[in-house]
Amino acid sequence: MTVLFSPLGLAYGTLYSAILLTRPARVVIVTSAEAITNLHATLDAARFFHTHFEFETHVLEDPQAGFVEGRALAKFLAASAEGDNIVNLTGGTTALQDCVRSVADILRRDGKPVREVAAIDRRDVIEQRRSPLVVGELVEVSPV
Repeated sequence: MTVLFSPLGLAYGTLYSAILLTRPARVVIVTSAEAITNLHATLDAARFFHTHFEFETHVLEDPQAGFVEGRALAKFLAASAEGDNIVNLTGGTTALQDCVRSVADILRRDGKPVREVAAIDRRDVIEQRRSPLVVGELVEVSPV
């Protein structure tokens, strides 16, 4: 089973692109109370093209400075990870990104399969805000 770990911020096109470009069976989303308002519209749009995936959501209480909280969550998420794991490094605040990046670090340390990717959108920022649900590109990020 392919599992996608991804942050979700206010610009939700990165999650949409990551889902459609990786086609996971399960999506694990780390987000904020403010950004979660866009979650269901994003997932509904992605399901139009990729219908078969489950999702779970984890909300950081402090999405700006919640690094300790995020890393504790990362340990929990990595412990329950199985199958082929993909970590999307793009989207959300730095603390949200740090959380999912920590998942990748823990999985790699534990010898579990993990790919790190970045979902990017080369369009102008104004166009991205006007039409966020446009599939971008997936860039593979090699481990250090």
